[in-house]
Amino acid sequence: MCVLFLILTGLNFIYTISFYKTDLKEKSPELIQIRETEGKTDVYYFGESSNVSYKKGDSIIESISEITSLFFPTLKFTNVNKYATHAGVYKQWIKQFKKLPKAVIVTLNLRSFDAAWIHSKLETQLSESLVFSYPYPNLVNRFLLALGNFDNQSDKQREEATLRDWKTIQLQFPFPFKYKTTSEWDAGMAAGSYLKPDGSWDTEKIVLACHYVKGYAFNMSETNPRIEDFDQIVQWCTEKKVRLYLNLMAENINYADSLVGKELVFLMKQNRDYLVKRYTKGNCVVVDNLELVNGNEFIDQNWTTEHYDYKGRMKIAKNLATQLKKQFEKDYKSAY
Repeated sequence: MCVLFLILTGLNFIYTISFYKTDLKEKSPELIQIRETEGKTDVYYFGESSNVSYKKGDSIIESISEITSLFFPTLKFTNVNKYATHAGVYKQWIKQFKKLPKAVIVTLNLRSFDAAWIHSKLETQLSESLVFSYPYPNLVNRFLLALGNFDNQSDKQREEATLRDWKTIQLQFPFPFKYKTTSEWDAGMAAGSYLKPDGSWDTEKIVLACHYVKGYAFNMSETNPRIEDFDQIVQWCTEKKVRLYLNLMAENINYADSLVGKELVFLMKQNRDYLVKRYTKGNCVVVDNLELVNGNEFIDQNWTTEHYDYKGRMKIAKNLATQLKKQFEKDYKSAY
């Protein structure tokens, strides 16, 4: 056993000084960024595409995190960004810190709690990127990566899981509503809910309305896996005494209302209220941007995303900076 241990230790050392950095750069560049900037960063911003999406012709081409940092010129901000990222990834990133920052900002995206994002086809790639964050020797993690020892379900399995959730999870309303599940609601909207002047179906409008239903028609609860992820993030920050800001992204409430109706808006606001109530405690702050951005300030007018033009990004950055000011009042300087 002693000889075997020495051999494995030696092999791990050889791998670490030879191929490890190349593998880490290919699979997990975010881990490299965290490890290279910790100890030199005051505030980390963990985000997905909402932070770094821009509209063609924008007069200001800065991310939400970059605009926020302008209010605090004496603080060092580091943005760690990966498209389609969610709390399941953020909780692994945050556990990488050996030198603690003064604060961490984590994007809180309402759609990341829906079935389509939970069972997204991108989950395989995201899960693969986290293997090197496992608490094992580097060589062991490399073997786990090679063996596919991560969430490696097929696209078909993920699609089936999404459809199953939409069909079986019952929607809860405090008032009568004709649809019992997301699938029923989606089918109802798809059945000619919008017509053109000539009486034909307005397919483009119907498709968009259905996307809103599938993206936001759910009830937040402890059974949602994202809740468990955020619980772990809050617990870690509480134990380490690191100030946590959950930056709740704006959603297109205007379009949800006009395309689908007050019932969907009710669910969106109810879910927001659930998150604010659950996580506004101790050293955690929920920065509520849900209704902050106007419908015409969203870049994608034919899809459900949290991508904003410079006006929308500016609004969210200012709101976030206002909350950060309470911790960093001496560092705050009005930027706009």
